Amino acid sequence: MENKTKKSGKNIILTGPPRSGTTLSCHLLNKLTNVVALHEPMNLKMFPTKEEGLKNIPLFFDEMRTLIMEKGKAISRVKDGQIPDNPFQSGYESRKSTVRKELFTLANPPINAEFTLVIKHNAHFSFLLEELRQKFDCYAIIRNPLAVLASWNTIKAPVSEGNLKVLKGLNPQLEQELWRIPEVIDRQVHLLDILFRQIKLLPSTQIIFYEEIIRTGGKALFSISEQAITLNEKLSNTNLEKRYPQQLIELIYQKLISNKGDNKYWNDFYPPSDFEKIMNVYL
Repeated sequence: MENKTKKSGKNIILTGPPRSGTTLSCHLLNKLTNVVALHEPMNLKMFPTKEEGLKNIPLFFDEMRTLIMEKGKAISRVKDGQIPDNPFQSGYESRKSTVRKELFTLANPPINAEFTLVIKHNAHFSFLLEELRQKFDCYAIIRNPLAVLASWNTIKAPVSEGNLKVLKGLNPQLEQELWRIPEVIDRQVHLLDILFRQIKLLPSTQIIFYEEIIRTGGKALFSISEQAITLNEKLSNTNLEKRYPQQLIELIYQKLISNKGDNKYWNDFYPPSDFEKIMNVYL
């Protein structure tokens, strides 16, 4: 796909449902030569409306390219000056974010202006995919919905309430629709269903499974950067670790396999047997 931004080099949009491995993907991509991957560097105020968001994204790419080449610095959410593999505390409930947005020095600065710049935002970019895919190479990371929803219920973030702040500007009708659903878990399921519907706008070659990233030690990111074939990281599939209360896992499982309500767009990627693999860890 032709890149239509002004600066030289390749600009890539990375998205996916929150807690699907997008931050891990940025962490891994930053190990590659001439690749910079930024974790949620844009401010919420840059997305007051869909139109303003779409205008600000290419401008922000250009701004970051200039900053990176001239100063060897960029803006991102970081921990101890680097993008971590997980932006939240470990534990089982009310896990807080461990990252903060700041100007940081790149540990692996690009070697020339032709570098690949990846910018990751989950909700922001997911709800702009229809338009973004016309101008950028867009990729999404997806993960077993049972693991995603379990994680949503153990972190302190807007998504744990089954809604997203950015929807106030990008899709206020959906924001209100979600708040009208009385139960938090039902809001979460509905929101995840819609996020998968958005991701289905992309061709299969631009959708990457978290589980494959783990299995291949990062090589599954090859579609974003061919250099990823050299990755051989020791990664753990946290889907199959007993990390959450069994009662929570059983509740989410029943919601996912229920025939009521949502269209269940995730079924095109994860059949019920994939949910059972996680359930079996808790039995």
